[in-house]
Amino acid sequence: MFGHEVYVLSPGQISADKHEAKVNVWRALGSAHNQRLFAAFFVGITASLLLALWLKLRPSFKRLGAFIDKAGYFAPDLIRVVFGASLIFSARHQAVFGPELPIDSFSFHQFIGPFLCLSGIFLILGLATRWWAILTTLFWLFTFADRGWYMLTYINYLGEALALILLPRQNFSLDRLLLRGRPRRFAYQKWALPATRILLGFALLYAAINVKFVTTALSLDVVNRYHLTHYFPFDPLFVVLGAGLVELLIAALYLLGLLNRLNSLIFIGFIVSSILFFKEAVWPHYLLLGLAAGIFLDKPDFLSLDARLFRGAKSRSKLK
Repeated sequence: MFGHEVYVLSPGQISADKHEAKVNVWRALGSAHNQRLFAAFFVGITASLLLALWLKLRPSFKRLGAFIDKAGYFAPDLIRVVFGASLIFSARHQAVFGPELPIDSFSFHQFIGPFLCLSGIFLILGLATRWWAILTTLFWLFTFADRGWYMLTYINYLGEALALILLPRQNFSLDRLLLRGRPRRFAYQKWALPATRILLGFALLYAAINVKFVTTALSLDVVNRYHLTHYFPFDPLFVVLGAGLVELLIAALYLLGLLNRLNSLIFIGFIVSSILFFKEAVWPHYLLLGLAAGIFLDKPDFLSLDARLFRGAKSRSKLK
C-alpha cells in the first residue's frame, strides 16, 4: 500500500483520523501468528537483498549495468524537464507540490501560481537553469517557513533544485545551445546526484514515519476503506506495518545509495500500482517517477555504496 493518504482521503477524513486516539502500529505484532509472518517476510526480504548484491558481482549483470550506464547521458535532462513539468502542473491544479496544499492557503498566494508556471517553463526549456533553480530553492524555503515541518514531505523538490544549482550543465537545453556546446563545469557539481538521491530518500523516510508510524490511523483508514485486506490477507494493522517497513527500506536504500537501480524499479512499480489502484491524481507523482528514473539511468554517484562497493572508491558518475 503505497497510496499517499493525503491524496486518497478527504480533508474531513484526514482531520478526523488525526484527532482519533493514537494507534500503535506495533500492536500488529501482538499475536504469535503475526510474529511468524513478520519473521518469514524478514528472512525473505533479507535473502532477496543478499541475492541482488551477489548478482551485481556476476559478469552478465555487470555488462547489463554498463549498458544502462550509457543512458545516464539523458538523466540530467530528464530530471530537469520532469521538475519543470511538476511545477507547471502544481500551478494548473492551484496547489503547491500536492493537492493538500492549495495555493490560496499560503502567504502571498497571488504570486505563487505565476512563479510556478514561469519557473516550470524556463526549466523545461533549460534556459537560465541555475538562476531558476536558485529561485525554486528560495521558494521551497518560503513554503517551509509558511507551513513548517510538514514540507519535509516534499524536500525532494529542494533536492532537485539544489542538483540543478550544482549541475546547470544540461545536454539538451537552450543554455547549452546559447553556449554553442561549450561545456560548463562548477566546483561542486559532483554533489548534484547525491543531493537528489539523499533528499528523495529523506522525503520518503519522513513521510513513512509521519504517516505509517506517528499518525497510523490515517493508513488504517485507507486499508479499511479500500478493503486492502482482500488483496493482502492479513490483519489491517499488519498491512499498515508492512507497508511502513517497506517504505522505510526503500528510503534507507536511497539514502545509502545501495542497489539504486533495483530500488528504483521497485519504487516506480509501487507508485504506478498505487496510482492505478487508488485512482490518485497523477501529477503529484511526476517528480517522484522522474527522480527514480533518473537515478536508475545514471551511474552511481561517488557517495553511494553502489559506487564504493561495486565500482571502487572513485565514482565514474556522469555527474562528476
